[in-house]
Amino acid sequence: MQSKFTLELLQAVSDWQRGGSLEQSLRRGQKLKQVSSLLPAEYRACDLVCYRQVALPKDGVWSLIGDEHLPEKISSWTLDIEVAKSFKGGVPPDGQGFQGTILFLLPQASCVIVNLRELYKDAVFCDALEQNKSRINGYYEGAGRYENSQSEVVLEIDKVAPGDVYSLGGHSSPLDALVAQAADLVYGRPSTYEEREALLLKAQDAGVEGGARWLTIEATKRVLEKTKPQAAELKRLQEIPRS
Repeated sequence: MQSKFTLELLQAVSDWQRGGSLEQSLRRGQKLKQVSSLLPAEYRACDLVCYRQVALPKDGVWSLIGDEHLPEKISSWTLDIEVAKSFKGGVPPDGQGFQGTILFLLPQASCVIVNLRELYKDAVFCDALEQNKSRINGYYEGAGRYENSQSEVVLEIDKVAPGDVYSLGGHSSPLDALVAQAADLVYGRPSTYEEREALLLKAQDAGVEGGARWLTIEATKRVLEKTKPQAAELKRLQEIPRS
């Protein structure tokens, strides 16, 4: 009896996990979709919320908010929010023109290409990878490197909407600078070093952080709601014919 985990499938999974250029990702995504369609249904299903971090150009954010959709493709999502937050170093660096965005959704069954987390939970699949690793091109840059560390589900999504935004990445001043400003306000005068240090310890104990961070879902919704009228106006201006 032929194994359901063929060398062709193993190669497609490993190639997908290797990543690559946009052209490579498109080609590898289509190949993964083709070979995964032959897998049993339990590997092509997901009943949990999936997350994906993307670094959008500023106009990409406007498109998401103003047009209420963002074209997607076959792409990697994760079942672990912490994996999404830390992907490619976390919040994109400040000043480079990109907006870090985490999307989330509960995928429809028709959108699931393959649930890699479920595959990697299958001992037979893992054994097949181990036995065939010498025959899998680029194994140590793909399956051999990542295995199940990303709790990955591969989805094919046509579009996402503002309601699918879980978090926006933001930047604030370093914590000590924020505390210094807050201390001056608290005491109504320039604060002393000792007063700032005491307030800094309290802030750290309370889990307050400065610098790059992901907004809470509540804060993200507030930002999107405030931004929506601006996005609609930008869209209107873009549609005005140039003389």
